[in-house]
Amino acid sequence: MAKIEMITLKDMEIREVDGEYEQHFFNEKRYPAAITNYSLNMGEKLGLVKGSQLTDLVKLANLGTLSREMESGGLTEESVIAAEGIDINKYLKTIYLSVIGLNKQLELSYEDFLEKYHEDTADTINTYTKLVLASVNIDKNKFAEGLDKSTSKK
Repeated sequence: MAKIEMITLKDMEIREVDGEYEQHFFNEKRYPAAITNYSLNMGEKLGLVKGSQLTDLVKLANLGTLSREMESGGLTEESVIAAEGIDINKYLKTIYLSVIGLNKQLELSYEDFLEKYHEDTADTINTYTKLVLASVNIDKNKFAEGLDKSTSKK
């Protein structure tokens, strides 16, 4: 199974304090998240992704670039701002599907998820990248070795 990420969902309200407005968070709850066959299927059924294959989620972003950014110390707000054409909704859909994939009893619509997920853009993209990379982590050398051993050399 893929590595489990923890996603924090919480309610938010805006309060006025000394003439300034501040965010106030409450009802915080953490949920395990991972891309599963169930989450891929739900993504297609809910119309959040076009197909129920992992490649449909990987196509959402330039995963190679994101992976290199993470290996070199993680995404920063500056690197996110410098990226062109980021559609944050694509990343949020994957995170949502990962949450409902491991929490089938959770009755949480995509809109409800958006109201409760309050991470900044860099953290959102980091979480997305971790979820997808954990699901596609294949050691090509071991795969080739196993394939070679399992086939007859007649």
